[in-house]
Amino acid sequence: MSEQRGPGRRSSRWTGCLCLLLLSQGALAGEEKTRTGWDFAGLPLVNFTTDRGVGYGAYVAAFYHGPTGAGEFPYRASIGGQFYQTSGGYAFHKFLVDVPNLADTGARFDLKSGYETWDSAWYFGLGDATPRLEPNETPDGYYTAGLRSLWAIPTFRLPIGGQWSVFLNYVFRQTRVEVFLDTRLAEDDPEGTDGGTLSVGSLGVAYDTRDREPTTRRGLFSEASLRASHPALGADWRFFGANLTHRQWIPLGRDDLVFAYRLGFDWTTGDAPFFQQHILGGTEWVEMGGNVVLRGLPNGRFRGPITGYANLELRWTLGRYHWRENTFDLLAAPFVDLGRIWGGGGPAGDGGLHGSTGGGVRL
Repeated sequence: MSEQRGPGRRSSRWTGCLCLLLLSQGALAGEEKTRTGWDFAGLPLVNFTTDRGVGYGAYVAAFYHGPTGAGEFPYRASIGGQFYQTSGGYAFHKFLVDVPNLADTGARFDLKSGYETWDSAWYFGLGDATPRLEPNETPDGYYTAGLRSLWAIPTFRLPIGGQWSVFLNYVFRQTRVEVFLDTRLAEDDPEGTDGGTLSVGSLGVAYDTRDREPTTRRGLFSEASLRASHPALGADWRFFGANLTHRQWIPLGRDDLVFAYRLGFDWTTGDAPFFQQHILGGTEWVEMGGNVVLRGLPNGRFRGPITGYANLELRWTLGRYHWRENTFDLLAAPFVDLGRIWGGGGPAGDGGLHGSTGGGVRL
């Protein structure tokens, strides 16, 4: 991975990570047995990055399959929680609820909520062409700010025929911002430096042919949505946006090899706060930089009103393991991420297409 630090110069930035990811319980790795009643799971979370140091925590979850099983759904209901923090001043605690077949109607409700704190959140400016200063010319903490967010995102999906559904999505985010003296954020003074309440409502349509969750091997999941933030919703900012996202999983002639990709395009107009400008619309929380798009680059490395991106990933099942009544797959996942921003001001010039590459192991 590399990024621009000054005119005509490039320097490498490496991020190392060792993590354990919980993909499922009960419906893991194509398990055929019908599960009933309650199921419980938990895994430690351990990682390391050059930006945030050592991260540690745990994820625990409970899954209810019902007295006769959940049928075509992964479970009837799930509830989970995450505790996670790092030695570098970052914490991300989550509470999750998912009901994929609400009252046997085929409607789906899920809630994602959490509390996220950054002692030194990244801010590099707006736009696509935002070169960083050389390390020996960068004042301590120049690209950082303090950020505290309490957020909740309920989503309701209603089937309308075949694989089609409509969804309603609401984002509530209460944010406190600490602007440090002599920083890039203090110089730019973008919208949102006083913090406040973000309230965004979304309406969209989705097409879903995935063969199963969460270890999808074939099918697609596409969506299109519009969103708005307005004082009538309790928001401190007024802006509008649209999102198109396409995901597809393609088996490569054998059961243990799948090519997965995601393409996205997002547009925002109005007075969106800076801390939300790198977070895109749709049914999933997608950020530019961090661990979703342009993985390995700092969270929020690029932000602006128009975003295009691609995730390309090869998922290779290295082995299958059984423990008690559960079946686990161990996967290797090399990836390539591409993305860019249009608009947003910043220095003159075109930053062009940005990319990152890497790989990981998933359980």
